[in-house]
Amino acid sequence: MKHNTLIFLISFFALQLACRPAFEPIDFGHDACAHCKMTIIDKRYTAELITPKGRAYKFDDIVCLLQYNTVNPPASGTRFLVADYSDSSHPFTDAQKAIFLHSESFKTPMNGRCAAFIDEKTAIPHKDNLEQRLLKWEDLTRLNP
Repeated sequence: MKHNTLIFLISFFALQLACRPAFEPIDFGHDACAHCKMTIIDKRYTAELITPKGRAYKFDDIVCLLQYNTVNPPASGTRFLVADYSDSSHPFTDAQKAIFLHSESFKTPMNGRCAAFIDEKTAIPHKDNLEQRLLKWEDLTRLNP
């Protein structure tokens, strides 16, 4: 009896972990943007939306993610991930914790001109060079994409 209970518990927790919404790596040069349908090439400006059911939508530009959300309002529990502009080797970060800069200097795929940074410390050198203010996710969603 204990053996069956143990197997059940292990199976239950394994299924729970398998069904957790998780980041899906972008296959650069092959995956298409969920909004504009262009091939995703530039790692610095990419974003990803993960639904509560675990479906991943990939974007070539942060503004594509914002425009997609306007047309398809996200469900509660949706996760938003963005690439760190200053370190393309760093895994995606939670967009709601990231810091953003919006500047004409950023030549993004869809002219969104927005870059994400993992934290304020990483963004400040770029902010000072561009003479721009730092934005949070809430600020960014209020911009007219």
